[in-house]
Amino acid sequence: MNVLQICSVICSFVSLLLILISLGSDYWVVNGIVHAGLWNFCASSVCNPFGMDVAAGDHATRAFMLLGMIAGAVSFFGICASFFKSQVGSMSLIKTSADVSIAAAICAMIAMSVFTGLSSGSRGFYGWSFGLGWASFPLFLITGVLAYLSRTLSPE
Repeated sequence: MNVLQICSVICSFVSLLLILISLGSDYWVVNGIVHAGLWNFCASSVCNPFGMDVAAGDHATRAFMLLGMIAGAVSFFGICASFFKSQVGSMSLIKTSADVSIAAAICAMIAMSVFTGLSSGSRGFYGWSFGLGWASFPLFLITGVLAYLSRTLSPE
């Protein structure tokens, strides 16, 4: 067992968990008793969905967060599968998982940057879900680096 590979699994799991919690929660923006996420707007514990009539930047944030989540899940399962089988055909599972993890980081960074640019102080204060979304970005990068290092330093 490679210690770097185990660390990449743990880091991948944590980053995937952070992006999932961020996507599903309604505390991206908080303004008093009103809070909103990517999907719902809540006022005094009554939440209503946004629907399709939101700004294009909100749709871009949703899309890139979902792409980042999907790529993060593929990376996580690929890294886990690399413990049992190192290659599928001519593809190295750990290298592919590292590439997909970097792609997940880029998608998360784009989504968070778009949301930050849209709501720079105009909607209220950023909430904890927004912070979790940003935290997933460097963790996906770290996962990719750890996976690459575990591949290059493995005694195969």
